[in-house]
Formats: sequence, C-alpha cells, structure tokens
Amino acid sequence: MLKRILQAIYPATCILCGFPGAKDRDLCDACAGDIVENVSACQLCAIPLPEHADKQLCGQCLQKMPVYDSAWSPFIYSQPLEWIIQQIKFNSRLSYTRVLSDLMMSRLPVIEDKPDCIIAVPLHLRRLRQRGFNQSLEIIRPLAKYLDISVDNKSCIRKKYTLPHSGMDAKQRRKNIKNVFEFSNENAYQHIILFDDVVTTGSTVNELSRLIKRQGVKRIDVWSLSRAEKHYR
Repeated sequence: MLKRILQAIYPATCILCGFPGAKDRDLCDACAGDIVENVSACQLCAIPLPEHADKQLCGQCLQKMPVYDSAWSPFIYSQPLEWIIQQIKFNSRLSYTRVLSDLMMSRLPVIEDKPDCIIAVPLHLRRLRQRGFNQSLEIIRPLAKYLDISVDNKSCIRKKYTLPHSGMDAKQRRKNIKNVFEFSNENAYQHIILFDDVVTTGSTVNELSRLIKRQGVKRIDVWSLSRAEKHYR
C-alpha cells in the first residue's frame, strides 16, 4: 500500500524526456523506441551490418576470427543510449543501470547450453575507487539472477591501470590493453559469458578471451549492451 501511495505522489518519470508515468519505471515508450536495435549484425562479433546484408559475417571476422566463440549485443551504441551510459560512468547515475538491465532483459537470446558463470570486464582498482562501482557488473546482475547463472567478480582482475580508449584507433587500443588482465580458473570453468557494457573494436574482450582460454576455458560468449557501428582501424 505504501508503494502505491508513493507512486501516486511521486510518479515515475522518463530519464530522457521527463515525461511522468513512464511504464518501465524510468523510460517512456517514445524514448525507448529511439534506442537503436542491432537487428542486422555479424553472427560472430555482433558488429552492426547493413540491413538485409547477404553476409552473415563481417569482413574482419572473415579475415581473422576473434578468440571468443560468439557475441550478442542487442543495441547499437548511439544516442540516446550513449547519453545514458555516459551519465552512469561520469555522473554516477547508478540507478540508470536498472533501465539498461530491463532493456536487455526484454531481448535475451535463447540459451541452449547454460554457462558456468558470467564475468563482467573488470575495472582497475584505481578507477573503481574513483567511480564507486563497475557499471558492467551492475547492469548484468539482474540478468544473471533471472537466468540463474552465478556472477564471478573475483577470478578476473585488471592488474594494470590504462588510459581510456576514447580517441584511440584499433591498433592503439590493442597495445593499450596488452597484458592488462589476470585470470585464475580455480573453479575449472569450461563455458563463461564475458560481459561489457559497450564493445567498440572488440580489443578488450578479445584480449581477455585469449587469456581466459589459456586457463582451460573452452567456450566464451561475449555479451554487451551495445556495439559500435564500425571498427576503428
């Protein structure tokens, strides 16, 4: 009863337009419709492809396949989704992660083989202290709970502090992320989901997948909230 009273006095408003009575608590239908879905994507790395593209794989995957085994990314990294993510990262709007979790929840793929765990790409301790939270971990927790898959935030650490990837091309990103992570497979995982909020070039998840597979993991599925539209060469 108290919840209903509070909702009547303080109705939910859309975080984008401020319209009251947002059905999904923080996002109205109109603004939710502005978020661009990744409907035509590479079957391996999930990079957006032109609509009605004949090829199932992008040019880069045809030339050199990634280390991970599959990728799923339901949205394209563009406005207004980009604004929401930046508000979380740079303005500490932690509550906005709930919106992103809900968006992903409504588009979950069919899971045939249940993974052993989900690992969110870790932040370096220095950046974690600055931000106060790992946004990728907060986004994926509700999905993991719904799917009854454990979240492991201890087996993988980011041992080196690196510069932000913003403004770097693909070659610079690969160099920047080299030998940054450490992974211990004490739980003998064979199949994991590796999650990041945004995949741009794929350098981070590819480097981390390489490290994880060296520790005996057989299958890695990369999940992300959104995928950049092009590779940064």
